[in-house]
Amino acid sequence: MSFSNIKNSYKSGMTKKVMYTALFFLALIACTAKAEDVIPSGTAASTDGVGASSVICEDANLFTSVFTGICWDCFLDNVSLLGIGNPPDGAAPRSPVCACEDRAGVPQIGWPLAFWQPQRVIEVTTIPWCSGGLGGIRLQNSYEGLGHSNEAPKDGTRSTSGFYQYHYYSYPIMVMLQMFVMPSCSSEYVDFDLMYLSEVDPLWHNDLLALLLNPEAIIFSNPIAQAYCSLDCVRATADAPIESSFPCAGCDGNLYPLTGFVYPQPDQVAATSLISQRAIASLHRKGLARKTMGPEAQCEPTWAPMTPRSQYKFSMLYPIPESSTTPVPNFEVDDELTGPDSIQVQAGEGESIEAYENCCHPMGMSTARWCVPVGGRKRPGKDKTFLYLIWNYRDCCVRDLPGGGGSGSTEGGE
Repeated sequence: MSFSNIKNSYKSGMTKKVMYTALFFLALIACTAKAEDVIPSGTAASTDGVGASSVICEDANLFTSVFTGICWDCFLDNVSLLGIGNPPDGAAPRSPVCACEDRAGVPQIGWPLAFWQPQRVIEVTTIPWCSGGLGGIRLQNSYEGLGHSNEAPKDGTRSTSGFYQYHYYSYPIMVMLQMFVMPSCSSEYVDFDLMYLSEVDPLWHNDLLALLLNPEAIIFSNPIAQAYCSLDCVRATADAPIESSFPCAGCDGNLYPLTGFVYPQPDQVAATSLISQRAIASLHRKGLARKTMGPEAQCEPTWAPMTPRSQYKFSMLYPIPESSTTPVPNFEVDDELTGPDSIQVQAGEGESIEAYENCCHPMGMSTARWCVPVGGRKRPGKDKTFLYLIWNYRDCCVRDLPGGGGSGSTEGGE
């Protein structure tokens, strides 16, 4: 091949390379221009991108507020050691010793321990696929196939109903921080994880389908059952819940049906608290949540198709942490409701209750006791997502020897 042919071939190759480079930059400019049409100037991320931070889906700062947002005092409530303490209803009987069988069926003697531990986080939101617990990301950018509609009534009246989604997280924060690690009393989950999403559950979006898994809703959705549940409201508000009130949701509303529909819708805090209770009840029925209290659960958590209500306590993490007692700014409330601990909140005609001083409340406690006295725990017109830290009461039989030489079972923990 002559030198002139090589030169011409080289020029032809260079011409193609320049042409391809120019086309690449033109395509890049076109994509950038299209992105600028979607992303306004100054916006950090697209609101339509899966996994991207969204303007309408706020970050709940689940991990950056570990020491300020979590009510660590709850760990000391109802602690029972060697049968000495004040356990809640349904806990294991008081005894200085206990016994559990190992895998060979040989009984092992231990000592009983019972305490409250943070285990789960329930996120309730009106925006499908919005996850404030994962940093305010959208898990999916499509609303198709959710099986419900939030359209306004066709008769022109104002709708008083609402629909909520929930996300269920594993959050054994004490184990994650290596604060209290005891194999006989630990969960099988040792890290943060997303365990359940209501968006993919067809039973959560349809009342009739929910009856397939929860047929008892027909029995408990009647005036007699509602009269019984009014007693549960009183007991929960008095911080004395009972385990036998499994078909009730306290003062938050009706537990059944176990779907995301709330009608009529109370205040948003009570509505999201009700959804959290329904989520726990639904997960117990599916076998995804277990009973961690009582004599049968001392060796390992057991199956419980009905919710052991006295086993759980709630503590709001977002938007206003329950560990904070600071009144919400620009939230108008009577002066007598923001006073000192001697504050009284009207509960009914001729009745009054004291504001709740602890930062972990029983399921179904009236918001007039744990929410209203501090000016409310939401920012009006802004919040669409609420996070609750779920505390489990754990009965366990400790068989671990000092230094970790024991053979305590950790199977099936909740």
